[in-house]
Amino acid sequence: SSGADLRDAREIVSEDDAARFSDAGEAICRRIEALPVPVIAALPGVAFGGGAELALACDMRVADAAARISFKQVRMAVTTSWGTLARLVSVVGYGTASRLLLTAHEVSAMEARVLRLVDHVTEQDGECLALALAWASNVELGSPSAMATMKSLLVESRRANYDRLRPHEREAFVATWTGTDHREAVAAYFERRAPTFGSP
Repeated sequence: SSGADLRDAREIVSEDDAARFSDAGEAICRRIEALPVPVIAALPGVAFGGGAELALACDMRVADAAARISFKQVRMAVTTSWGTLARLVSVVGYGTASRLLLTAHEVSAMEARVLRLVDHVTEQDGECLALALAWASNVELGSPSAMATMKSLLVESRRANYDRLRPHEREAFVATWTGTDHREAVAAYFERRAPTFGSP
C-alpha cells in the first residue's frame, strides 16, 4: 500500500474533513489492536505513508526481500495521524523514529528487520504470505482466552504514550493537511515537479 490515493484525498480540504479522515484511519488501527487474536501483516511490496501506519498497527510483520517501508508524510507536508507516533517509538525507539519520520527514509526489508519494523524477511519474494499463515497456524495452538488476554496486555503496554500523544498527533495532522504546504506538495506530485515549501 502506498497510502492514500491522492486523487481522492484532494477532496479532503476542510479541517472537519481532515479530522474525519484522521479519525477513520485511527479507528481502523484501534480495531486491529482490539481484535482478540494477533494480526500478522504480510508485506510483499511497498508500505508507504498510510500503508506503513496500518502495518505498524498489526502485532507482527513479515516481509518479502523486495518490500520497502517509508513514513513519507513529511514529503507530502503532513504528519502521521493514526496513533503511529506512539507505536513507532515503542517499536524502534526515539532516535530511529525521529530519523524515519523526519527524513522519510525508505527502508529496505533487511534494514526494516534490523530496525525491528518487521519481524522476519523471507528469502524469496512471494513467500511472506505463506510465512504469515504458518505463524497464524502456530497461534491457533494456543488457548483463545489466554491469547486474547496476552494481546490485550501487549497493547496496554504502550497505551499511556498513545493516549497522551494521540490528541496532539490528530491536531498536527489537521493543521498540516489543511495547510498551504500540503496543497503545494499534492500539486507538485501531479505536476511531476519538486514542491516549493514555505518557511516554518
